[in-house]
Amino acid sequence: MKTLITAYETPDLDGTASAFAYQELKAKLGEETIWGVFGQPHLEVEFVFDYLGLPIERAESVFDQIDNILLVDSSDTRGISSLIDIKKVIEIIDHRAINEAEKFVNAKAQIEIVGACATLIAEKFIEQKIEPSKEAAIMLYLAIASNTINFKAKVTTERDLKMAEYLKKTAGIDESLIHQMFAYKSKLSGSIKSILEDKIYHDQITGDKVSIFQLEITGVDEFVKNNFSEISDAIQEIKDEQGFDWVLLTCIDLDKGENTFVVVDEKAEELIEDILSVRFEKNVAHLDHIIMRKELIPLIKKYLEAKQ
Repeated sequence: MKTLITAYETPDLDGTASAFAYQELKAKLGEETIWGVFGQPHLEVEFVFDYLGLPIERAESVFDQIDNILLVDSSDTRGISSLIDIKKVIEIIDHRAINEAEKFVNAKAQIEIVGACATLIAEKFIEQKIEPSKEAAIMLYLAIASNTINFKAKVTTERDLKMAEYLKKTAGIDESLIHQMFAYKSKLSGSIKSILEDKIYHDQITGDKVSIFQLEITGVDEFVKNNFSEISDAIQEIKDEQGFDWVLLTCIDLDKGENTFVVVDEKAEELIEDILSVRFEKNVAHLDHIIMRKELIPLIKKYLEAKQ
């Protein structure tokens, strides 16, 4: 029985590194597994795999060889590839408070609230008393750094910091890699609309169909100032085309450790002002610390449920 280890479609580094490293651990334990990703991974994945001189394995090319599926950094049926039969998922490892683990009826689920799934995978190496390869250690370390915005985000836990330190020592990692990765993922190409469509999250929240785009780049102030009209037009177009009730763009500045929000409708503006105590001026607001989308969504749900 061969098992595919994969993440959600178009994964970030956390999902990709977790799949790569967990497959390595499984192989060292004598289990027959393969890893691969669906869709086009994020730029940070491209940077890390180019740096390590490794290919990014594509799940589509091996899908006909597998019997079971193991999901990492994923526990939501809407985020996974349409090729996946949820009945074939036998294990889930994720770090999100909001999840759909119960829908994977044949899966053993490990859901623990840490900053990165990579932290949970690194802990498994320690539990098994197996040292990860240098490549796996570098991937996991950079995945934790990326997911926690260089350990500045509130989602960062002591477990994340402990595993990052362990991985750093294991592989002799140069911390400058974090900044190189952040600079690489900030090189946006294509239209603003296509960029936002790649970063889309959508959900039904208390009856509203909503979308929250999250960008993680350096130089957020300059990006918003220089592209404000195109950003606003793109958000409005996506809102109209997909029938969203309200939409929100949140930009995380990787250097400053701050958020900038852009809205095109009054409901999103009112929500963010009330929830985060910020003030919008000409559809833009700033927050002097980082809040991740995964943190913001539960706050929005709680706020809207209280108003019903």
